[in-house]
Amino acid sequence: MKNYLPSVNPNLFTISAFTIGYLLIDDLTPAEQNAIGNWFMLIGQVLCTNSAQQQVLNNRSEEKENGDHVVHSDNSFTTLRNTVQKMEQELHKYPS
Repeated sequence: MKNYLPSVNPNLFTISAFTIGYLLIDDLTPAEQNAIGNWFMLIGQVLCTNSAQQQVLNNRSEEKENGDHVVHSDNSFTTLRNTVQKMEQELHKYPS
């Protein structure tokens, strides 16, 4: 997959995305623009979420290799459930 990303200047890469988006404006209705824009944003969010989690795992692996003292739960489900409970507690602080 690495070969799909062009090796171009970051400014040119950004300008090319802007240009493509700008060119699509005339060919799409506002509803179509909204739909395709949200679709592209979802792709971006999936990529960001995946890469962020991979960075966390890489950092933890490096910490283990370096002998850093890090306490982690061995049970991912328990960790996830605890996180959701904490989020619910925070949400209940605000009136709906």
